[in-house]
Amino acid sequence: MSLNRIYEIVVLICFLYSVYLWIYKRKSKQQFYFFVYLLLIIGVDIIPVNLSSWIEFDRNNLFFGYIILSLIYFSTIYFKSIHDRVFRISIICFSCLLIIFNLMEFQTDIKQLSFTSIISLPLLFIFLSMTWFIYKLKNVDDKSIIENFLFWISSGILIWSVFFIFRAIPMYFLQKNDSQLLSFLTMTFSIVNVMIYLLFLIGLIFTQNERTSRRN
Repeated sequence: MSLNRIYEIVVLICFLYSVYLWIYKRKSKQQFYFFVYLLLIIGVDIIPVNLSSWIEFDRNNLFFGYIILSLIYFSTIYFKSIHDRVFRISIICFSCLLIIFNLMEFQTDIKQLSFTSIISLPLLFIFLSMTWFIYKLKNVDDKSIIENFLFWISSGILIWSVFFIFRAIPMYFLQKNDSQLLSFLTMTFSIVNVMIYLLFLIGLIFTQNERTSRRN
């Protein structure tokens, strides 16, 4: 079984389990409506690949939309989870700047995404995850950090961002000059993708153990 197929299966399992927590366990707020983000991943990264012979997709426009929506989604959940004025203002300013830069550079007829679009999401992920970890270090409580879904999200997106930068930044250069190295980086990144969504799944399992009222 190929790495891409394993990745798709893991994402689908995460999505179905997240929906299960939402419908049957009423864990929508605890998991930050994570199924919405997973549905976005399915719509951008799985459906176009498997239905490309039937439907023509503009992958650049799809990924641009994914980037903008991801910037909004993750900025929102971290803003709501971090109760510190300075951190919150920093999150708003940084995310708004990235969104504005992306919108300014976007063109509907582009043949490839701009450097700003490619790098903006991992930059935000690194910023948000590090901000959250610093916030938790400054505000220690009795609850185990592994029971907080944001711990798993932050760990996952931080790891993903580091590997993404090493893969994406030289991508267009390697396409022309070293296709073998690009293939190796792509394979490594596929393995990382699988690991990240396994981390998300573990986080969702811990979320199930959180106490909540039926109104949540």
